[in-house]
Amino acid sequence: MLKLENITKTYQDKTVVDNLSIEVQAGEILAIVGESGSGKTTFLNIISGNITPDTGKLYLNNQLIDLYFNRLIKDLPNIKLVPQDYRLKPDYKIWENIDLVLTAYTQEYRQKRVKELMELCGIYEIRDKKPREVSGGEKQRAAIARAIAEEPLALLMDEPFSNLDSINRTHLRTKMVEIVRKEKIACVLVTHDLLDAFLVADKIGIMQKGKLLKIDTPQNIFAEKENEYIKFFVESATETVRNFTSRYKL
Repeated sequence: MLKLENITKTYQDKTVVDNLSIEVQAGEILAIVGESGSGKTTFLNIISGNITPDTGKLYLNNQLIDLYFNRLIKDLPNIKLVPQDYRLKPDYKIWENIDLVLTAYTQEYRQKRVKELMELCGIYEIRDKKPREVSGGEKQRAAIARAIAEEPLALLMDEPFSNLDSINRTHLRTKMVEIVRKEKIACVLVTHDLLDAFLVADKIGIMQKGKLLKIDTPQNIFAEKENEYIKFFVESATETVRNFTSRYKL
């Protein structure tokens, strides 16, 4: 379980993350959705250890994690971030990019784990290709495989669908849910696209100007009646679907 309490971050008198609290169970996906500048990426980087908050606490499986210790390596143990640019090593094959994470383990375990991850993430057929030779969706799935290689307790994803075409988006959404359930990871992703969140998340949090307006199930977010901003966000996100179905009489 991943839990954060009362996380706040201020830059030059501007509060970009304002007293945020979340809780994500193992095998569960929480999508944080907001416009550009809402603070969602800063929040994700606080969870990963890349940014130190002003206040707040982080727990993993009920163990308090020190967010304020001045670490040489910022990444927190047992929490892995998949960035937008994937950061795969371009001159290494796909399987080698995953294997590099496991150098502290035996050769037998490394071979078994890499094969298991490539099969789980649907990239076994491209194992001998280099990142420049595969699609954006395949790169993203390779980056996820690398991130979960050491069985972290939490997986963080920054705009995982933003650079993908519709086919790769669909494939990745399906695979993401399968991976999180199979590996029993607490997953937090940030996105500006509410439709993507509706299709993968168990819970959705809506952010505006550093505040988390509401965390709830996709069904309840979709049916929101009281908060005008959330209502507008949902209507804007689903307008394309409504226009399509209306135009083609579906």
